[in-house]
Amino acid sequence: MEFDVLKSRTMTEIVRRFPRPQHIGAAFFPEKPIAGEIAGWDVVKGARNMARYVAQGGEAHVSTLLPRLRLSAATALIKEKKTIDEATKNFIDRPGAYDEPYGEQAITDELEALDRMIENRREASRWYALTNGQLDVSQSDPAVRFVVDYGMDATHKIAKTGTEKWNDLTNSKPMDDLLEWKILIAKDSGVNATDMYCNSTVMRYLVGNSDIRDLLKYQVGDMLAKNGYITTLAGINITVYDTTYVDDNGDVQYYIPNDKVILVAREGLGKTFVSPTDVPVGDTTKKVVGKFSYSWVTKDPVDTWMLVGVRELPVIQNPDQLVIATIV
Repeated sequence: MEFDVLKSRTMTEIVRRFPRPQHIGAAFFPEKPIAGEIAGWDVVKGARNMARYVAQGGEAHVSTLLPRLRLSAATALIKEKKTIDEATKNFIDRPGAYDEPYGEQAITDELEALDRMIENRREASRWYALTNGQLDVSQSDPAVRFVVDYGMDATHKIAKTGTEKWNDLTNSKPMDDLLEWKILIAKDSGVNATDMYCNSTVMRYLVGNSDIRDLLKYQVGDMLAKNGYITTLAGINITVYDTTYVDDNGDVQYYIPNDKVILVAREGLGKTFVSPTDVPVGDTTKKVVGKFSYSWVTKDPVDTWMLVGVRELPVIQNPDQLVIATIV
């Protein structure tokens, strides 16, 4: 029996509708379709100079062009597939009588599992970029190697040392650090940092810090009781992100590592370039931009295959709006 859910157009529509509210990194990188496989973007330094007064009828002052660094990189292809073998098809079809609603739900469940793998990889790429200032992929199976550098200034990559490390709960000064990084972003980008992101390990350092514990008595104690963590500090919104994934070695990892904090002005930070991919449709192919899915049948053995994929590249376009801190 041929299920409508195994038609390419239907499959693509289904995988694009699966909700992933737990993946908050997507908000940093709204999608932008491009025509080819090469993404190009400008790293632009914001203008903070003032325009000049001129006399009535006078000529306008000539301004210089913005400092601009042109970067480009190939979009990366992510895809996974699985087969619905004879045993599974028997399970789906319930031998002796077709059960179309049951079968389509079973296929949709398998599609959702494939799509979850794709979205986990996309989210891991976003947070690798946000916590390293570049995207560095070194994969052995299958062998894939590439590095995309976003031109982030070294002054925006902070490494705390000695007693400055946040796990030194007595001597470290997280409040001072956040204020210093906030000033750095404002000075270099012309916009104000609004948000900090970390996981619960880092939040424990904040809550246990001697200086911040003094604040807890007067300012944020009620906040901590209600939310389980500090939600605002030094005028910065704090998000604790503890969502995990399983890496290629089978180990559970946080999207934000235990030693990382990012401070960011989110608006305009970056985007995800999505490229077209050839997708089979009947006896021909068509180009699909963004996430795609399709199925096909092999004759020997007689198996039905399902595939989900996307060709994309997350890009930080305004790296001066981001500070990446290694705090332990």
